[in-house]
Amino acid sequence: MRDDAVDDDVVLERGLLAVSDEMWALAVRRAEVIGPLADAGTAGGDAVETAANQLGISRRQIYVLLHRWREGQGVVSDLIPGRSSGGRGGQRLSAAVEAVIREVLGKHYLTRQRKKTAAVHREIMRTCRTRGLPVPSRGAVMRRIAALDPHAGTVAREGRDAARPLESAGGRVPPVSGVLEQVQIDHTVVDLIVVDERHRLPIGRPYVTVAIDVFSRSIVGLVITLEAPSALSVGLCLAHMVTDKRAWVERLGIEVDWPMAGKPGELFMDNAA
Repeated sequence: MRDDAVDDDVVLERGLLAVSDEMWALAVRRAEVIGPLADAGTAGGDAVETAANQLGISRRQIYVLLHRWREGQGVVSDLIPGRSSGGRGGQRLSAAVEAVIREVLGKHYLTRQRKKTAAVHREIMRTCRTRGLPVPSRGAVMRRIAALDPHAGTVAREGRDAARPLESAGGRVPPVSGVLEQVQIDHTVVDLIVVDERHRLPIGRPYVTVAIDVFSRSIVGLVITLEAPSALSVGLCLAHMVTDKRAWVERLGIEVDWPMAGKPGELFMDNAA
């Protein structure tokens, strides 16, 4: 039987009882070719070309069928013509199968044994078959793993010390409701090379250290140095942040309409707002 068309559009789901014998036979034929191709991992050009010749369709349509197979449950019904896989990220599995996945992930994945995804999928397959449930594809299991809380997953698999970089200093991110309640300092290398003024020989890339007000996202202080970030560059940035900017901007030839006079802190907070 020649497979003349592969649908790209998503259509309404329909039960297997509504599928004709001809469409089912076509889906079985597709599965015989697409299943091994998907299990092989990355589909090379020669393998895709061979599969296209076997099914009598184009290479592009082979990739469409591969996408359906991997995004679905890895069963024949995923390749029925006109049948939707449920959409990317959709909860296509039954509640019983979802419960099995959660159970196995808790017992075999979120443990200090740190089992591989393949081993966890094999355990899910064994449990589903024992309970007479359809077996989810490996891709479906991997999507459930990716949706887990990264902090909780790292604690369960690697311990609290490994998860410490995922935590804020106070255990939770403090709320910020006003200007200058929280200022963050960061460094980055500038995408240019400074050269010697006389001989034009390269000296190096400068680093810029900036202090950013979290609430307003305004840069409230900065310093540029040729030295790598250190306590010195942080201290210079803090000094620039709290001092009056009038002399600095005048030296740079920048005209600023200062809205108010007063102490440096008062003047700066008004500008940052």
